[in-house]
This record gives sequence, structure tokens and C-alpha cells, in this order.
Amino acid sequence: TQPGATLALLTFDLDDTLFPISPVVEDANVAMVEAMENLGYRGATQDGVLKATRKIRTELAERDEAITYTDLRKRAVRAELERDISIESGANFEVHSSVVEHVFDAWLDARQKSAGRRLFPGALEMLSAVKSQYPGLVIGAITNGRGDPLDMPALAPYFDFCVSGEDEGVFPLRKPHRGIYDAALQRYAELETGSPIDGIGDAVWVHVGDDLANDVGASAASGAYAIWFDMTDEGGEMDGARPIWSTATPEEVERRKRLADKAKDSVSARVMNLAELPDAIDTILRSCNS
Repeated sequence: TQPGATLALLTFDLDDTLFPISPVVEDANVAMVEAMENLGYRGATQDGVLKATRKIRTELAERDEAITYTDLRKRAVRAELERDISIESGANFEVHSSVVEHVFDAWLDARQKSAGRRLFPGALEMLSAVKSQYPGLVIGAITNGRGDPLDMPALAPYFDFCVSGEDEGVFPLRKPHRGIYDAALQRYAELETGSPIDGIGDAVWVHVGDDLANDVGASAASGAYAIWFDMTDEGGEMDGARPIWSTATPEEVERRKRLADKAKDSVSARVMNLAELPDAIDTILRSCNS
């Protein structure tokens, strides 16, 4: 990097980086169950959807088949609604797709609203600070899921784009595949030059995330300076612990642990709260210019 380098692109993971994902998903699941109950599916439960999701993921893994998280949730919702019908009526009926879409939309809307309400302390102040400190800075989100800061009024003023592993042209190349990061660089180039060909060039790109494998190792391999947001100071998910709503298979968890261990060598900086981020970025830039 040339002397005088400045920050051109700052990207963030979302879940457990800007907001805590467990309570956000819990809020969304409550809204999902309410939507099912309001449609008359009184026996449908969050636990039923979770069990259906795990069953579907296991079947997909056995077939080495990938679907989006959106399709996975919709299939699980359908399975739970049809289970409720069979219990209530003793007959098998197919739930109309519009019903599944309605329930999913209720879940997604609640997810976005909850994330906006539950931002980590200092998130908005940090975003305001870096936006002011680096004129012309492009800020983006890179996420495997359906969170989108552009749909969250508190975050939207600070973000220029969001790339999801669900996006057409990205899926199935979600993190830790570099394909999703390449897509983010194309979005940056389109915003800066009108062409996706130029990429990041010699400009400085910093990516921030909580997951060693998905965020640190993967972004560093794509050319970013990776900042590890380790709020727990315990290595994130290195112990293999999973939230109760997680439907990842044991094989997936083990693979991520191996990638996470390897990614530790790619950490450019480590912060334990978002207020530390501006100083961490400054330290990286000074090292670029030294």
C-alpha cells in the first residue's frame, strides 16, 4: 500500500457483530408462531419448526444438496403447518404457498426490526465516527443470512450496500467461500467506478466480524485486513458451543472449528467492543503507511 493510504472500504458481518443474533432470532420466531396461530394453526410451534429444519438439513447433507436459508425456513414452516393439519384433521393436506410466504414474511420483518432495536452498545457512535473520519468511505455488509442494514432505519444511513449469501449470483458461495467477498468487491467497484471489473485495487479494505472462519480467514484470503470482533474474549465459537436454535450439523461445526483455528494467523486486529474499532482501523492504516 502506498504512503498516505486511507480507508476506502469497510465491511461488516452482521449477526453477533453489530447485534446479538440469539435474541433477534428468538424475537423473529415468536412472530412466526404468532403468524401461524393467527392463521388458525394453533398446534404449530417453534420447536416443531426447529425439528423440521434439522431433519431437512440432515437430508440435504446426505444428498450433498444446498438450498438457501430462506428456502430451508420455508420448507420447515410448511412441514410444521402440514403436521398441525394432520394432527387436527387426521388427513394430509398441502399448505398453499401464500400461507408459507405470509409466515416467512412475518419472521423476516420481525428479524429486521429486532436487530435494529438490539444493536450492540456503541454501534451507531462507531459508524458515525468512521464515516466522519474517512470522507468517501464506502461501508457495506457481508452476511450469509437475511439481515439487511438497509432495512433497519437506525443502520441504513451508514451503509452503502449489503451482500448476502442468499443473493442471486452469490448463492451457494456463502462464507467462508471467497465468492461472497468477490461479490462485495464488485459492488464496491460499481459504486466507485461504475464497473465491477476494477475491484479494490490498492485501496485499503477492512472487514469486521465475530467468526474466525467466516469473517477473519475468509476476508483476509480475499485481500482484506481482518478485524476480529471477539466480544466474549473467549474465542467466539471455538469451544463448539451452539445456540439452541442452531441447526448446523455436527460435521459443519467441526469443519468450522478447524477453519477457525487456521484463521487465527489472519487477524490484523482484535477488538472486544465496537468503541475500539476506530483505533484498531487507525493502527492498521499506520502500519500500511510505515
